[in-house]
Amino acid sequence: MTTTALADALRRDAAALLEAYGNRTWTPAPEEHDLAEGLARALWSGSAFRTALRDVPPAVRSGRLIDVLEPAAAVLDDGAADQEDTVLQLRVLVDALTAAP
Repeated sequence: MTTTALADALRRDAAALLEAYGNRTWTPAPEEHDLAEGLARALWSGSAFRTALRDVPPAVRSGRLIDVLEPAAAVLDDGAADQEDTVLQLRVLVDALTAAP
């Protein structure tokens, strides 16, 4: 998959997960919230994402958030201007998770 196609798929997946979170058809595990908190404070780069995802707990590994975050490393590595919308959509998702009570 090309990076542009990956970015498009990632943007759609992040938007769908955000929608599921908003309408409460997906409830992230507390560990997924913790991961989002850590990513919100981190430098957003492919290497930072790979490091954050390296040793995640089983609750994260079996959840839905990981499916969106793992491919993000390749998109962040590319850093192409046409992928800014994808990064923005990821940030909106992470922000929504970190704003939760």
